[in-house]
Amino acid sequence: MSEKYGRVTVPTDVDMIEETKEIVKRWGADALRDCDGTSMPDELKSMPVKIYSTYYTTRKDNPWAEANPDEVQQMYLMTEFYTAMEAGELRIPVMKHLYDQQLKPNTIDDIKRWWEVVERTTGEVVAPEEWSYDEAAREVIVAQPERYHDYTVSFLAFIIWDPVHMYNFITNSWENVEHQITFDVRQPKTQQHVIDRLKNWMVENPDTDVVRFTTFFHQFTLVFNEYAKEKFVDWFGYSASVSPYILEQFEKEAGYRFRPEYIIDQGYHNNTNRVPSKEFKDFQKFQQREVAKLMKVLVDICHENGREATMFLGDHWIGTEPFGEYFKEVGLDAVVGSVGNGTTLRLISDIPGVKYTEGRFLPYFFPDVFHEGGDPIREAKVNWVTARRAILRKPIDRIGYGGYLKLALQFPDFIQYIEEICDEFRLLYENVGGQTPYNHFTVGVLNSWGKLRSWGTHMVAHAIDYKQTYSYAGVLEGLSGMPFDV
Repeated sequence: MSEKYGRVTVPTDVDMIEETKEIVKRWGADALRDCDGTSMPDELKSMPVKIYSTYYTTRKDNPWAEANPDEVQQMYLMTEFYTAMEAGELRIPVMKHLYDQQLKPNTIDDIKRWWEVVERTTGEVVAPEEWSYDEAAREVIVAQPERYHDYTVSFLAFIIWDPVHMYNFITNSWENVEHQITFDVRQPKTQQHVIDRLKNWMVENPDTDVVRFTTFFHQFTLVFNEYAKEKFVDWFGYSASVSPYILEQFEKEAGYRFRPEYIIDQGYHNNTNRVPSKEFKDFQKFQQREVAKLMKVLVDICHENGREATMFLGDHWIGTEPFGEYFKEVGLDAVVGSVGNGTTLRLISDIPGVKYTEGRFLPYFFPDVFHEGGDPIREAKVNWVTARRAILRKPIDRIGYGGYLKLALQFPDFIQYIEEICDEFRLLYENVGGQTPYNHFTVGVLNSWGKLRSWGTHMVAHAIDYKQTYSYAGVLEGLSGMPFDV
């Protein structure tokens, strides 16, 4: 690699052939990628660059999801608190303030087994025979509640619109695009289908060099309200990694009956600011091991066909746990993640057990930034300067961008600035030269999750600031570029 070439990935699309060639030359890129909503043009596949192909293990196959509604992915949710103010029955609407195009209550499986009504005033579980469900109204009816006591319902729901596809759909104002349904790769029938599908895809896409999995196999907790706005998000959340099939497998291993409360956690969903229960940590470990086993099957298929396998650190990444004990057994070539600041850069660059790491820098080339009056240069500068100090401590091996190249090209000054960033990154990387920089001393970050949450102990939705965590996150952000061994 020279200071003017390599270590950069750029997005392309079918109507951006000549423009892509020009950007490759200007930015010194050595790889091209497609994105959600774009396609790799055949004319560019013969260029002397690596071709990254985005691959979805859990979506972009609606016919399969529609033919197997019992194998659509599910998540645990909890209603709001409802107080029994009057004598007589209490009716609790389960879908109030939730987006009914994203979620659908699961009544296929036994709700008396997998749902749970809890009297929150005392913490006692309401016996299944003491409540019923009005499916037409989508309401749980508690027959004889204790007056003035609070009640909630924990319930399973099918994810009938993939949350990431939904986010991209809304952000980009897509029209006439079918909502993608998320299917559960952990269930045997769907699992075999996904394995066969990947093998066929390998034959049909001989020009792909790097398979960029997005991702394996469970979506992080991302719930939208009735206005299609984010209601609850936990980038590390396991709420959407459940199904009766998975939970029955867990019960056989753990030797005890699973309760929805182990996921619901009084409505906190075991977010990273909570001390996890023993039962939840048992479930996490079970999921990590099972996810790693299935990841390896798909990664091996890539290697058997002469392709590299990389995963995006996001979307359906729950259970992969790059800092966990099973990740190193998978054999992935690389991890790519979105860089929002120094902390998120170290979250990527510190990952052990892969050949290289890659960061997607901001802004994504989406219309929420690239519009008339928008200022993408400002976002790019803040992003680069914030992450740069962490690069000097532990660099990622590659950088890149995502989204619609045609939008970025409408801002020539932005294109010029990214050219400068690419050159500066290569200069920094070559000067670091794989060396460990000088450290004054070692700093330990102690938390209930252990090494599993390295750099992520106070992260809610990737690099977005939160009032409740900004002070703690500021400490980690400081440490990401300081001369300490963290």
